[in-house]
Amino acid sequence: MLLNFNAEPRPPRLALPVGVGIGKTRAMQRSVAGLLRSEALRGRKVVIGVPRHDLAEEQRDAFYALDVDAMVWKGRTAPDPTTDNPERLMCLDPSAPFDAMEVERIVETTSCKVTRRGVTHICPLYNSCGYQAQKPLLDAAQIVLTAHDTLFHQAPDELGAVGLLVLDEGFWGAGLRGTDGKALLTLDGLRPHLGTLQCYTSRNQEDWEATADLAAQRERLWKVLATATTGPLSVAALRAAGLTPERCRQAAGLEHRRMSNPGIIPGMDPGERRRRIASVLPKEGEPWAPPNRAAAMWLLIAEALENDHDVAGAVLVDTMSENGTVRCLRLAWRADLRDGWGAQGPILHLDATLRPELVIPFIPEVTIAEPLMATEPHVRVRQILRAPVSAKALTPGEDAKSRDRSAAENHRRQVSALIALRAASLRGRSASPPDLLIIAQKAAVDALRAAGLPRNVQAVHFNALSGIDRWRSVAGLMVLGRTLPAPLTVEALAAAVTNCPPLASRGDVTWWYEQEERRIALADGGAHVLPGEVHADPTAEAIRWTICEGEVIQAIGRGRGVNRTAATPLEVDLLTDVVLPVAVHEVLDWDEVCPSRQDMMAASGVVLENAADMVRAFPDLWPSHDAARQQKARSVTSCYYRDLSNSRTSHSSSIVAYRPAGPGQKDRTARFDLVLISDPRAWLEGKLGPLAHYEMIGGAAPQPATHPIADARARLIALSALLDAALAQRITHDRARLTALSHRMEAAQPNPAAA
Repeated sequence: MLLNFNAEPRPPRLALPVGVGIGKTRAMQRSVAGLLRSEALRGRKVVIGVPRHDLAEEQRDAFYALDVDAMVWKGRTAPDPTTDNPERLMCLDPSAPFDAMEVERIVETTSCKVTRRGVTHICPLYNSCGYQAQKPLLDAAQIVLTAHDTLFHQAPDELGAVGLLVLDEGFWGAGLRGTDGKALLTLDGLRPHLGTLQCYTSRNQEDWEATADLAAQRERLWKVLATATTGPLSVAALRAAGLTPERCRQAAGLEHRRMSNPGIIPGMDPGERRRRIASVLPKEGEPWAPPNRAAAMWLLIAEALENDHDVAGAVLVDTMSENGTVRCLRLAWRADLRDGWGAQGPILHLDATLRPELVIPFIPEVTIAEPLMATEPHVRVRQILRAPVSAKALTPGEDAKSRDRSAAENHRRQVSALIALRAASLRGRSASPPDLLIIAQKAAVDALRAAGLPRNVQAVHFNALSGIDRWRSVAGLMVLGRTLPAPLTVEALAAAVTNCPPLASRGDVTWWYEQEERRIALADGGAHVLPGEVHADPTAEAIRWTICEGEVIQAIGRGRGVNRTAATPLEVDLLTDVVLPVAVHEVLDWDEVCPSRQDMMAASGVVLENAADMVRAFPDLWPSHDAARQQKARSVTSCYYRDLSNSRTSHSSSIVAYRPAGPGQKDRTARFDLVLISDPRAWLEGKLGPLAHYEMIGGAAPQPATHPIADARARLIALSALLDAALAQRITHDRARLTALSHRMEAAQPNPAAA
């Protein structure tokens, strides 16, 4: 679907849900390039917002390949590392912009460069500043790529006219303010007749008429604040006090005029700059409501009055301070996309996990198109339920009980073994490394890396995945767990998005989500039922789903399953209990999958058959000879491993016959994965001591990685060859054991000559 720039009198705004991996970004790039060549934009620029600068740089290179001039615009606090200074920022004097923002002045004219009365004032670092150096590129570029967060701040003048704004991936989180709980206004700072309640004209003169108007609105607000209980401000009380949306919006504008101009200019000595700033700010300890924050409060109240709901973005709370308990308004709100970046013109929003509840508040007149999805016939998905992969199960805090830490250590060992076995089964199947990608929460990723991951495995954490294409050829993908914030966190975010108190019904459990029946859709047409979390409020549920299920969908999409063929299939393992809009081929329980000690041994690259050797080589797995014997007596292969390793390492394994030195020792065998343990003899001697006998009696050296065979007949021939090789290997193994047994029997027979 294309944006029609001529069909409607109002600018078209389209939000298009596109499945992960379909290629929406590349299709958008080709369409934008064609749009620019057609002159439909009449020389105006295209602005593309992306989650991160690294994705912007990837898109810039893609546009270069399409012969389109594109550049990446970065804010002043963005990294601009050099070889000599890896910590360098785009702005070389970051304190100056922060000082300007503290007194609500325009950063460019108070910190960078300005001409006043014929005199140019300039920052001494202006000509070496990375922020300023990108402006000529901005002026010349046809396409400007920038981070989502930048779109909620003032655009530079050099940008010029924008003909199309593209929002690639979810952007709503970048527009929320105060969700960290630190945007507070003390009630003392909102009193109607404070000395700081003084408005100024554009010439920095006291404006008594504006001051009186603001005091009148503060007087009305104070009637509510003085008697209100904790919680969102009541719309009924605000209306009863005589406040209207028009009066609130007027008050918001007057609040901005409370900040006197301190007269700071670019290049000013930092000490003098701070002295001037201090002269216009209240003295320490004096009640004060920062003008920008107070203006945001008034706009939240105006919106609530217009829509007839309590002010969820302005909540009365009691907070602790150095002087005891202080009553405050805690603010959280939704910023607007800035007009300078094209927010008033045509907009195209593309997102794999798009939720209308999170788009419409930012783009009210948007049209939500039907989702565009694709089948993935060459992706096989297994889902393992009740796996111990939560943050508590894998990485409990330092204050956790000793039994929880011990359990977590065991869980990490089990999960590490599962990863190693999966990696061995997929070895060499990717066109380029890695063969297996692990996606989990950051703490779990760090713990698994510390324990050691196989060489053909990479691990990455959630919330750093959207748009990344570097893992498109992995043979396998394993998702461990999910991200799920508490209901209170989700409700706070929903309140910031809508300014409307979210529904908080949670059934019998007041501190957690309600549960509802969910169904895993099976590839054979069946369904597997399990309970799942849900929030009663639509916006809060959209946020919960985006953070939880949406992030898992983004994780699966890194494998680009839609682009797979019979020659490049993708194996996906979901160790999570969430229900996703994907077809699952097999649902298993953790008890069916959990690696045994035998499997953990196999994951290290060796399978020993002698119980005494198992104890000596792996004392952390088997504390005694009896424990090892009991393990051997059990079935050690779960159904999950039938197409993995069968607890017999991998296709590159080899059988070794050996006998430790010393009296009474017997011949025994072991299987080694030669990729993981290239010198079985050295490994055995390192674990068991000197060997009286060593012989490699079966198997071959590991073969180089090859692409899977696409032709069915060739695959059958290859399978037949593998079976023949396996039978020959087994016959060789049995023959060697029979020969050794024959030698021992002959040695045990009495000597007739001696008799």
